[in-house]
Amino acid sequence: MEFDVLRTRVSHHLATGRAAQAVDLLKDHLQEHQEKPEFWVYYASALLSLHRYADAESAARAALNLSTEQPQAGKVLAVALMRQERRDEALQTVYWLINDWPEFAYAHYLLGMILISSARSAEDRKLARQATEHALELEPEDPDYYQGAALAAQLSGDHRAALEYLRAGLSIDPNHQGMLRFAAETKNGEKLVGDRGQLLRGLLASDPMNEGLHEDFAETFVEKQGVYRNRFWVFIPLLACLASFGALAEGGARFIFPALIAAVSGGFALWNMKSYKSSIKPLPAGYIDDLRSKNRWVFRALRFYQGSWAAGLAGALLACFEATRLAGVLLLLLGVTGSQLAGSWIGREIAGVPQDPHDAKARRLFLLRRSGALASGFWLRVLLVVVNLVLLGLCAAGDARLASVPLAAVGIGLLAVAIPLIAAQIHLGFSGNAFAYGLALDSSSKHRTGALIRGNVGAIYYIGVHLVFGLIATAVAVVLLIGGPDEFDSTDPPATEHEWSEQEIKQLKDSLNQSPTPGGQLPSLPSFPTLDLP
Repeated sequence: MEFDVLRTRVSHHLATGRAAQAVDLLKDHLQEHQEKPEFWVYYASALLSLHRYADAESAARAALNLSTEQPQAGKVLAVALMRQERRDEALQTVYWLINDWPEFAYAHYLLGMILISSARSAEDRKLARQATEHALELEPEDPDYYQGAALAAQLSGDHRAALEYLRAGLSIDPNHQGMLRFAAETKNGEKLVGDRGQLLRGLLASDPMNEGLHEDFAETFVEKQGVYRNRFWVFIPLLACLASFGALAEGGARFIFPALIAAVSGGFALWNMKSYKSSIKPLPAGYIDDLRSKNRWVFRALRFYQGSWAAGLAGALLACFEATRLAGVLLLLLGVTGSQLAGSWIGREIAGVPQDPHDAKARRLFLLRRSGALASGFWLRVLLVVVNLVLLGLCAAGDARLASVPLAAVGIGLLAVAIPLIAAQIHLGFSGNAFAYGLALDSSSKHRTGALIRGNVGAIYYIGVHLVFGLIATAVAVVLLIGGPDEFDSTDPPATEHEWSEQEIKQLKDSLNQSPTPGGQLPSLPSFPTLDLP
């Protein structure tokens, strides 16, 4: 087969996503065209599409061995090296491309992408932005370069510039899938593309076999399930507070609070159901069944939330009455624990638990995302703690055991943040943990060591605050639970009436019959003179 015909057929296979057929076709004509460097360039590109990065590297090097005037081979080689996490070699290849072909826009774009995916300092972020913007200047009609410039701008924290690049790129190619998906995840990106769920549904209709779109659907659904955790931080302690007021009520008023507890629980359940329905509304028909099979832990967590709601309702109703108060408190505490456990499961799924536990890179990215999610929302947690402390004060007016519920919510909630952060800190190490890595990105390479030290000190302080206060709140909650209803009573307990025995009563009578003097006789009184009355 003539090489021009072979090239046309291979290009068509690659353009239509049939890289395996392209590789088979090239293998069949290996002996015939193996002396042509262009043949190895196509071979390397096809292998790269199949994620066979080591083979793609070998094919690209074969092309460059035949002729160094092959910038496309250098491009494939740089990508293959980067996919194998050989960053320095990939950068060396890109710099060679830029030096020999300074007008090769893709080389500048590739430099930016490598630095974005493996940024280590403020210089890397700055150079990534310069490289992507220079590629855009060389070829201003390529929408991929607009996406690259938007990525670099977002990495630098310039969200406004990122939106402007996306807007300009979408004006050139309104159906560019990469920019549309990136815009849906960018801050204020809904101004460009609307609701993310509706956007994904439209993209899936035009490209139903795109695996990346299916993953985006799952990620969007899972992210929306994270809203329940903060709600349960307040819901169950609020029920405990209402039960505490119900315990103090007398007469017919005691039945008002169980009705109020049922009404609050029903409204809370309707609120959560509405949130869940809104999260599945954009999903295509039948898609929820696929999500159940792929994200089992999310749906297990949702069942735990349902169980926590039921335990909270039942516990609050039982706690309104003296005879069943202890059982009610235990159910409320069970609801607090179950809701925090469910929130932790969903948080792990949002961070993206790696399918292969031995994949070190995927594990690192998971721990970084998990740490970042736990480290965010600090002031919201402070607000939740304050609310629970207020509920603690209200519960203290009633039974001390009920006061253990808001304290347990504070303690378990803070420990659910501290413990995963400690595990991530240990696995990621001194320079790889989220706190140190984030500061290193904002500092220059000269001050990297100082940034890492500050990051680790900040991590220890942040974790310590959650750990210490979490342990204190949990310990006090246990003391209140064990100590009983008089734990908050500052007055001395009333003295119990002494029960007299028959022997003690007889001794008391004998002592009363005895003379008060040692001799047993009454003392003589002095004589008084008689008075003569008229």
